[in-house]
Amino acid sequence: MSCIIVLCVMILAAASADATTFRTERFALRGTGSFMEHSPFFYGQIIGGTLFPGTFWIVFDDTGWPVDNPVTPENERMVYVFAHYFHYHNTVGAEGWDGYFPPTGSGEPAPRWRFCTVAGDTLGGSCTQITITVRDSNANGIMEGSEYASKVISGNLVAYINYGGGCFQSFCGQGSFSGTLNVVNSQTMEEELYVPSATSASGRLYMRDDGCTVGVESSSWGQIKSIYR
Repeated sequence: MSCIIVLCVMILAAASADATTFRTERFALRGTGSFMEHSPFFYGQIIGGTLFPGTFWIVFDDTGWPVDNPVTPENERMVYVFAHYFHYHNTVGAEGWDGYFPPTGSGEPAPRWRFCTVAGDTLGGSCTQITITVRDSNANGIMEGSEYASKVISGNLVAYINYGGGCFQSFCGQGSFSGTLNVVNSQTMEEELYVPSATSASGRLYMRDDGCTVGVESSSWGQIKSIYR
């Protein structure tokens, strides 16, 4: 009898695994944003991949960040961001700064993200960490404007079931992306986020419709709508 019970459990487990649907979604992004905004956000177009065409946004939590005082020569907000998030590494030939959002072990809220396709399908969740790297091209340990202007960005994504809609209504998963983050307006500190490319989408999301958990965020629909005003 015990052997029969064990066999039934194994059959049920195998059937459950077979019933799980897996899918891989690819994406490429191009958008703009600024850390000077409250809250800092980047938004734009999904320009390639299986989620094309569509739109995206990524929002950072800026609780505790100062605002820039226009009457002073320095940018207090950016000075804080550099000091709080970026750390210098002096590896010979690869000197530079790595910025971690949120800092590892800090307990700060993670950035949030959403993808929306023109077909009405939605995906969303949080970024376990976004890393921004600035090369110290002259290895002098001073972050200069020309160096900050051209950066590399990467991130790890978690997609929660309660932010999925349309064909993703019962799906969750995880993924990653990498690309560039370049200053396009030095006066406003507006930057372009680019995840290549329209012809070969490099971003990935690995989705499944089993074993999903619900994401909890402090955002409201009012905050989300304000992004598009």
